[in-house]
Amino acid sequence: MGNITGPSYRVNSTFKIDLDRDPRDRWTEAVEAKKEFLQATLEDVISELPASVQKLIPFVEWMLDDAEGFLPEPYREEVKGIAEVAGVPPGQVLIANIYYELASGCTGLVAIDPEKKTAIHARNLDYGLPGLQNLTVNVEFFRNGSIVAKGTTYVGYVGLLTGASPMGFSVQLNERDTKNGSVWDNAFEALFKGGAISGFLLRDLLVSGMSFSEAIQVAQTRHIISPCYYIFAGPGNEAAVVTRERQSAVDTMYMSDTRNENVWFLLQTNYDHWEKPPADDTRRNYTAAHMRDLGQGAVSVQSVFDLVSAWPTQNAETTSVSATNPHVHVHAR
Repeated sequence: MGNITGPSYRVNSTFKIDLDRDPRDRWTEAVEAKKEFLQATLEDVISELPASVQKLIPFVEWMLDDAEGFLPEPYREEVKGIAEVAGVPPGQVLIANIYYELASGCTGLVAIDPEKKTAIHARNLDYGLPGLQNLTVNVEFFRNGSIVAKGTTYVGYVGLLTGASPMGFSVQLNERDTKNGSVWDNAFEALFKGGAISGFLLRDLLVSGMSFSEAIQVAQTRHIISPCYYIFAGPGNEAAVVTRERQSAVDTMYMSDTRNENVWFLLQTNYDHWEKPPADDTRRNYTAAHMRDLGQGAVSVQSVFDLVSAWPTQNAETTSVSATNPHVHVHAR
């Protein structure tokens, strides 16, 4: 993938994550580069937590050390390694990893470029937590000297929130707003019962060498800790939005689905596509209207990137904006 840069773009730092290294050492360079920002952000995350969750941190520390299966490898050792380099308790790092996927607001868009006949995948990532822009980085995962995945994440978060595979597809994670009880209580219950952290699963989909269809099947069926959306852009004109409960998918809509009223693009924010979004959240309607105004004939990485970079899709809480296809990868704030 090439890079587009210009005066309006802030290109994130890129770090190489070597999967052949000891898991405790993989994130050392990234953490050392962002150590002060990470320490400050972890303090903010902990202060934002409900008191009931803060009380669980010592228990989480014990689980990380002594409970088999609580957090699978290599993530357990990666979390411990990050904590060691940052000089913070590993329980705080794990809590932050859960927080990041429960507190995000995102827009995901996949549109078909009629000239190149490929899917363009654009997304922005919103958080109300100050300072996360300082932790936003691009990462390249290597195995045996070859890139097995690229993506965007926050230093300290060992999963991925958006990324691409050399197998010809990309995927992003969006929070799914539901009313099914306390999100923290439900997330911990699922984690203790073997559920995967959703962004860890996304990373697994990318680095494992799965095909587009295989990755969708796993995203539909793997037990995870919180409801979410997985938005896929695949080879050619393929794309899909997988709507998840913790145990399995409740819906999968493909680009070609007759329910997709937009026909040549798929759009997903943080609400089920079959429900109306709240009146105070205009992202879905705004983005859909502007995509129609743009028209499929004008679709390109640049035009779609510019569209999701505009208000209200990009707003004061946006930490990252990206657009990608098999030929070009853009990252900016």
